[in-house]
Amino acid sequence: MLLVRRFIPYLLGLVIIAGMLLAAFVPVFIWPAFAVGAIIIAFAIWLLSDNKLNLEFLNSLVTPLIFYMVVFLFTLFLESAVLKIIFPLVAAFLVLVYTEQLFYYRYFDRKYQANALENLSFYMVILSIFFLASSLFGFYIFLHAPKALLLVVTVLVILVLNYQLFWVLKVNFWESWPYNTVLTLAAFEFFYVLTFLPTSFAVNGAMLAILYYFTLGLLRYHFIDRLDKKVLKRYLIIGSIMLMFVAFTARWT
Repeated sequence: MLLVRRFIPYLLGLVIIAGMLLAAFVPVFIWPAFAVGAIIIAFAIWLLSDNKLNLEFLNSLVTPLIFYMVVFLFTLFLESAVLKIIFPLVAAFLVLVYTEQLFYYRYFDRKYQANALENLSFYMVILSIFFLASSLFGFYIFLHAPKALLLVVTVLVILVLNYQLFWVLKVNFWESWPYNTVLTLAAFEFFYVLTFLPTSFAVNGAMLAILYYFTLGLLRYHFIDRLDKKVLKRYLIIGSIMLMFVAFTARWT
């Protein structure tokens, strides 16, 4: 069984690529491919969790599952055939690396890289925020989805992502929930404001993701007692540069 689990990350990566490419170029398979991919990811994480349906399984599932789902939705709004290939490859690669590190962490800790899951979860959450926000703005701009519904989805998904990230960073729930609440409310307000800007769905998503990169990055250093002026300055500079780049290269219509 251990040998089977060893190959799960690679099989999962192939399934994600095949399903997302099928959905991208054969639209009739969009929702079946979406559902099958989500089920297979859940099954793979279950196998890597000693076949147990417990809190650890659910916490391990959050990041790869939501990341896959939001990248899948994001690709629905892409027109470029090249990008419809690139993003499934990115999704498959990151889920593969995440599940491989999860395997090492659970069954072969000598090969597990220190803080690998923490680092992967951090960056996958940031990317998930981008793909989530971009997809929801896409539904709002192109399909005129109700703003209230999109705000509710934003709040629920971000609450779960924040919870999972704090869990993988080993932050106690009772210590993390005030930060989770404030971050989610800030995202809610920022998302609402961005709906009034005359920018594309991807630009709006990038702005929200940059805000999250800045705030989560500082919180991460805060929880490990390494937050100082140097870290704050670095994040301010990087965040400002990214925001200016997005703002100056965006099409304002």
